[in-house]
Amino acid sequence: MKKVYTQTKEIEICGNYDVIVVGGGAAGCAAALTAGRLGAEVLLCERYGFLGGATAAQGVGHILSTNGVDFMGVWHDFIREVNRLGGLSNRDLTTKGEDNRIRSGVDIELVKFAWDNLLSKAQVSMLHHVWASGVMKEENKITGVILETVSGTMAVQGKMVIDATGDGAVCAFAGAPFSQGDGEHPYNQALTKVFRMGNVDRSVVHTKEEIQKLVEEAASDEMAKRYESEVVKNGRAASYTASRTVPNSIPKYRTEMHGFASRVLHINPVDPWDLTKAEREGRKQAYECADFAKRYISGFENAYLLDTNIHIGIRDSRRIQGIETVLAEDALMLNKRKDSIAKSSWVIDIWPGDHYARPAVQDSAQRMEKVLSGDYFDIPYGAIVVKGTQNLFVAGRCISAEREAQASLRIQQTCQATGEAAGFAAVFCLKHGISPDKADGATVAKELAQHRSFIKPVMEELLK
Repeated sequence: MKKVYTQTKEIEICGNYDVIVVGGGAAGCAAALTAGRLGAEVLLCERYGFLGGATAAQGVGHILSTNGVDFMGVWHDFIREVNRLGGLSNRDLTTKGEDNRIRSGVDIELVKFAWDNLLSKAQVSMLHHVWASGVMKEENKITGVILETVSGTMAVQGKMVIDATGDGAVCAFAGAPFSQGDGEHPYNQALTKVFRMGNVDRSVVHTKEEIQKLVEEAASDEMAKRYESEVVKNGRAASYTASRTVPNSIPKYRTEMHGFASRVLHINPVDPWDLTKAEREGRKQAYECADFAKRYISGFENAYLLDTNIHIGIRDSRRIQGIETVLAEDALMLNKRKDSIAKSSWVIDIWPGDHYARPAVQDSAQRMEKVLSGDYFDIPYGAIVVKGTQNLFVAGRCISAEREAQASLRIQQTCQATGEAAGFAAVFCLKHGISPDKADGATVAKELAQHRSFIKPVMEELLK
């Protein structure tokens, strides 16, 4: 491949902060909120014109938990604010549904307002429409982040940096080691083009027999002639849409329906050519799924394709190497740690990156029974401290974890917990004048737990 060398240019430094957080999703907002509340001068950098990350940009509006022990810290304040705005679909976050899981959802538009309100109150500075493109370094210390803006390139300096980009972009620019894929390929999990359909009659409920009939019809010769997408022809569009797989993902006052049937395969999520291909293929899948629903599923006769997500849903890309790693064994055996900064109790949820129909959940019956009964595994402090750096944290789905562990801890309340921990630890290290890799993980975990104890749980309020 040919290369070109660009001319070195002066870049204006536009600010100096205690903590720079890159990425305004669940993890980044929680990190910035926590550091801001602790009195740090914080800058939150976000590439879109709104906050909310996967919830707002990728359409992932549902709340899922096997037992609720992963609802921690600032998550309660986030849900409290979403509920105050009227954006929570199911206010009972303690009672399990028919599938023995806690399920609810948020209005993805109101999530943007919720984070705006919380972060503004914490006096966090925000910069939208910026994209991290590099870092400034002095040996192993990150002295600042390079940002691309509509006006050109700029830089911001910071004492501590938190990468909450989801893809570990800042860590990669800093030269941090990472793993990716399934061990053989750069892809691991399928990508999903979430779509919404408007004017759906959500009162219509289908029996298992009716759903099975729809699946069989989808595989018929007639369907094969009409549709090209495998997710329609193999029955996913029928079963996911008709069964209302995520029934509480949208508040009841709205008439939309979220569609999660899309699976885009063999995609390297950090390759721009692959990502472009995924967006286009996913959009075609969404169109055909919506068309199938309108033609063949009762309740959708008068529905229409409202929109597709702004950014295709990515479950896994870079997994940054920390000074410790959450092992597959930790997730499978539900191991506990004294230096725990977050708990994960979700299933091992790997959406195959090479198959349109293979099931995602890979839990043993024994593990499933344990998590449904309240068990979990711990995420250690070292998993958010980037290896080989003096002041760089990572938070969210790209923390230091093996593939199987990442497939459980990638859900949004756990991303918020690791973000909250990163924000707390950044201020802790500044206060004590130490680098993150020199901080005692058990001490950080203990003080973080004390900090969280001052946040009032939201569950009882929701039921009033």
